[in-house]
Amino acid sequence: MQVTQEQIAALLKLQAIDSECARLNKQLDELPQKMAILDVRHKKAALAEKRRTIVGMHKDTQTQLAHAEGEDADLARKSKVAQDLIDTAGGDYRSITLHSKELSGYQKRRDTLVDEIAGYKEKLAQMEKLEGEIDAIEASLCAKEEKLIAEYRAKGGEILARVNQFKPERDRMVAFVNDSKLLATYERIAKAKGGVALSALNENACTVCRTTFDHSRVLGLRAESPLSVCPSCGRLMVVDKKYRG
Repeated sequence: MQVTQEQIAALLKLQAIDSECARLNKQLDELPQKMAILDVRHKKAALAEKRRTIVGMHKDTQTQLAHAEGEDADLARKSKVAQDLIDTAGGDYRSITLHSKELSGYQKRRDTLVDEIAGYKEKLAQMEKLEGEIDAIEASLCAKEEKLIAEYRAKGGEILARVNQFKPERDRMVAFVNDSKLLATYERIAKAKGGVALSALNENACTVCRTTFDHSRVLGLRAESPLSVCPSCGRLMVVDKKYRG
């Protein structure tokens, strides 16, 4: 592959810059604040799901309470009617017996409703207390998240500033290479090989993958001097020592 010594030097410098930027970006991804923020958000999501469940239960219980209170009010009205009929029945024993039986049934159901209504109210009080606890936990998590985000931005900002410092030099190296096809090959290999696109031929071996080659293969690689491709790992291979910078 015919390239100049300056182009090879620029590619090597480009790889050094990209490797350092990759290291910094990895450092950014591994900041403890980032994982802590994700953990807080996971807890907030779980809390929100719990809140939705409680809100649903709260509405259902309110509906049940309203139904029970409505039924009790209706039974109270019916009880009054039955009592009035008993009071005005005079000597009509049959009417008194009939309405007394109705009144007894109404009262029996109302006695049951007293416990049901009390149970619903107690359940609502417990859920309201739980909602208050969720509010407090959520407020604490939000405060923690804000603090972590501020820390992450401060620390991450420092790292990103260091990454951005390399941009002018990287642009300069790209201009030195001045070969779109060669740069595209470099970028493709770097992406596939963990950021390391360049190797060198050291005696009869690749300096990156450490694969050794027989004499005829070495002669073939040197015939493509100054830049070839490693037959094993596929990286761009600097063949001639004098081109390594």
